[in-house]
Amino acid sequence: MYKTNLSQVETERSGVEGIWRRTKKLSIEEKAELVELLLGKESGMIVISANSHLADYIIAQMSLLSLDGLTHVLKEISTQMASETM
Repeated sequence: MYKTNLSQVETERSGVEGIWRRTKKLSIEEKAELVELLLGKESGMIVISANSHLADYIIAQMSLLSLDGLTHVLKEISTQMASETM
């Protein structure tokens, strides 16, 4: 009985280590969601899974831009596309 109680106390003391062990069992999507929750919306960070499509990643990054930034990026894309068709 003493050993059981002792191991419970030790698990409680190593809170972060215990959480780390539990997070290893999560799927990639669940881990990404956990990171986003921990960072909060103010960080501006978007977690993209390696299994996601590039278009999804680009859209997510563009959503972080201001209107001026988005205008600049789209003009540059337009310029690049126009030069490739010549």
